[in-house]
Amino acid sequence: MLTLPLVIVLGLLAFGLVKWGKQKVSGVLVGIVFGLALATTAVGPPILHAVTAASRTIVTAIGSAVR
Repeated sequence: MLTLPLVIVLGLLAFGLVKWGKQKVSGVLVGIVFGLALATTAVGPPILHAVTAASRTIVTAIGSAVR
């Protein structure tokens, strides 16, 4: 499902938003609970598939541009 690097990036993003005052801890917790609730519905897997496909496309494009 979710890859470890994506989880790390999202965790760092949440940490940064709290640290720099753009988001409160309560907002991050609500986002986590909402994400977990969404993942258990029928809507979660298609969204995850779309995000995974988009991230693979971006990584492939960056990889081919660097070569």
